[in-house]
Amino acid sequence: MSSPANIGNSITDAVNFVARLGGECERLTDLIKQEVSRALLTPDLAKRYKANGAWIDVSDTDEHGWVCTDVGISLPIAAKPKRLTSSYVVIQISLTGVGIEALGNHEPLVHIGQWGHPIDLEEIQMGFPCDLDSGYELSLEEGRLFKWVHSGYETEWCYSVRLTDLNCPDDVKINIIDPLKSLLLGCDVAQALSGTAAVQYVEVVSNEGQYRVIPRS
Repeated sequence: MSSPANIGNSITDAVNFVARLGGECERLTDLIKQEVSRALLTPDLAKRYKANGAWIDVSDTDEHGWVCTDVGISLPIAAKPKRLTSSYVVIQISLTGVGIEALGNHEPLVHIGQWGHPIDLEEIQMGFPCDLDSGYELSLEEGRLFKWVHSGYETEWCYSVRLTDLNCPDDVKINIIDPLKSLLLGCDVAQALSGTAAVQYVEVVSNEGQYRVIPRS
């Protein structure tokens, strides 16, 4: 049986861990913002897109308002030669909740995509089961890239990486920046995600909109 002192130490350790995790997530989002903004200035992407405003930041907490559960950042971009925002580069870090609730998953996930609207962590977010009532046709390409196709709007897409696979700037480059650039340029999905730690999913036929995570190999 644990003593009051041991319980108190565990509480303090847990709070300190959550605080450190929050700081790491802030540094990660700052790095991603910097590198995505820089990538949009490279010649190949600059021919097609331009940043069309500042990053939009949102976050959510648990039901008690104590712990941050999700962070979302969205950058408006315009497809040249248009001047109006045509889509958003979106990054969602989910530590718990619907953002990680694919079957078989018990880890924080980072979702990376191009959507028609910025993340608001209410109506617009990556979550499981996926919403199939918005008029979009959802498909899963190569087991890793979700695509939403709509007759009246541009195709949207998203893939995921485990947060624990992002431990240094090189990990961010390999798993977020390089594949994001390739997908924005319309490269083949298999090629764009080759060599990355992108999460592999499989559709759960008996549960509409739900997907199962394939364990790490």
